[in-house]
Amino acid sequence: MSKYLIVIFIAIGLAACGSDSGSSNNGNNGGNTGGNTTYVAGEFKTASFADEYAPMDAGVYGLSNAVCSGGSNYFESENVLVYGDSSLPNADFQYAATLVENKLNEAFGLMGMDSTEFESLRPQYTPQLARNVMRFLDYHRNAVDNSDNDITDLPNTGFTAPVNWETMDDIEKESVLNGYWNTISDSKQDELVSAYIANSQDVNATDGNKLPSKIGVCLDSSMNETLYGQGTLFGMNLAPKSVADRSDAQQVVLHELIHTIQVNLSKPVYASELINDLWFMEGQATFLSGQQVASNASGYYPVDVVDSFDAGNIFRGDEGLAYSHYAKAYSYLSTHNTKEQIKTFLIDVRRYQGGGENGGYSGTSSDRFTEAFDRNMEKADGTQLTIQGFRSNYQSLMSGN
Repeated sequence: MSKYLIVIFIAIGLAACGSDSGSSNNGNNGGNTGGNTTYVAGEFKTASFADEYAPMDAGVYGLSNAVCSGGSNYFESENVLVYGDSSLPNADFQYAATLVENKLNEAFGLMGMDSTEFESLRPQYTPQLARNVMRFLDYHRNAVDNSDNDITDLPNTGFTAPVNWETMDDIEKESVLNGYWNTISDSKQDELVSAYIANSQDVNATDGNKLPSKIGVCLDSSMNETLYGQGTLFGMNLAPKSVADRSDAQQVVLHELIHTIQVNLSKPVYASELINDLWFMEGQATFLSGQQVASNASGYYPVDVVDSFDAGNIFRGDEGLAYSHYAKAYSYLSTHNTKEQIKTFLIDVRRYQGGGENGGYSGTSSDRFTEAFDRNMEKADGTQLTIQGFRSNYQSLMSGN
């Protein structure tokens, strides 16, 4: 089965995140009051130029139907942009902004960072434009002499080619270029985008292909109380309050914000692909958001769950059981590794410059995930914890955790 179908199933799992109760009080951030909720201050706007529209690239919305792509109707608060159909009640926009505003700093703190660090790591370009530029860097035709070139023929890129660059195939080169793209400055990215535009004649390349610095929310009326939220590169997709109203909405939003941070830190170019193991992504989000954690390991092996097919084989469709055990597995990492180590692990996934596979498959973690995990994670005794060692010795490692 293709990787594309794999991530569709994963996205469905993500959309159903956070079904457990335990939400906090909505709080009071000022603004208008609707019912029992005090909304954050903000302003309803209509986009009038390119950077105000919701990004066109469907890749920033996960694998949803990207209903907000190119949308012009939005509500802006201090840190959040909420897009949605103009037929939705104003309260839907204000409520979504309030949920995210109230949980954003908590999510940053749980991930061991602040808004400034997040902004420095949030990509400025959408995945589609980044991939277009990388393909240009992999192979391009010189506009001056019509010769075939790659990144090594461009001046002042700061790129150091691996010794086997000339013998790498396109997939391997793209993997290396992905890591390079994610380590260079915004200004250097701008230079390469300009070179791409000049050679491709795609003068509209950046239209709709930049991410806002604020967290974006896409109100999707096709979602419901079960498929309530999905963390994305943009921010999150969320069911409008007028369509679905959950008592634990704040906890769900906190869970999805953890996913938002994960994706922005670790896989900004391949945001919708399976890069990180499913058990880790859901385990971290479930554990940090205070949702249910299995009381003991109970003979289960959640760290074997790379994708949703593995989850089906191990947990037989019991999503609640699966998520509680993902959280249990993550609790080991959280106990024996600092927030800084785990954050560095995610950033190392992003910056991997090996020529291996970008994405993982059933039972097999991606090279990016494996190398970064093995470099950063430790066991209880302070020695290196490898992903293979975690799998092979899971029950014994968890016996004292």
